[in-house]
Amino acid sequence: YQDGARYWYSVQPTVTKLAEDRAGQLKRKPDDVAHELARRLQSDLRKTGDFGRIHTLPQGGQDVLDDTDARLVVLAPETPYSKESGSPAEKAAAEILRMRGNSPRLFQNTLVFLAADRARMQDLDDALRRYLAWESIVEERVTLNLTPQQVKQAETQKTSADATVAARLPETYQWLLAPRQ
Repeated sequence: YQDGARYWYSVQPTVTKLAEDRAGQLKRKPDDVAHELARRLQSDLRKTGDFGRIHTLPQGGQDVLDDTDARLVVLAPETPYSKESGSPAEKAAAEILRMRGNSPRLFQNTLVFLAADRARMQDLDDALRRYLAWESIVEERVTLNLTPQQVKQAETQKTSADATVAARLPETYQWLLAPRQ
């Protein structure tokens, strides 16, 4: 640090370094990142539009109803789409179309699938981890004994990270898969 002609080192890490460390630690906690992604997807997809229902991140075909209403199925980030044939998204969509639990699906033509782009999924994951790191710092500002300037920096960075996630979500979930005969 510098104050006029004085220079010194602090034994306390900077808030930015703390956020980077926490974002790195979240790589070992993928459930926290997945939970935040699911929360954001559900929030963004509250307006169903022309769809009777939206199924967000189903675990399998048993979670998707088999009725005559048009429905959107948002596939999990573990099943991204890529242009190569046989992508995980295509396989997951085919399985959901084929079966509902243990019985065959009757109304296959009522489902449309939204899948994440494989190349952009890592960017979204990084943005989610940075947001969660800054959010935890803002929540623990008293425990971390942050100065008012550090609190303001953390809040600004949290807002910026939130905007980044909001921008990357539609960039990542861009592929619409529809069944055809």
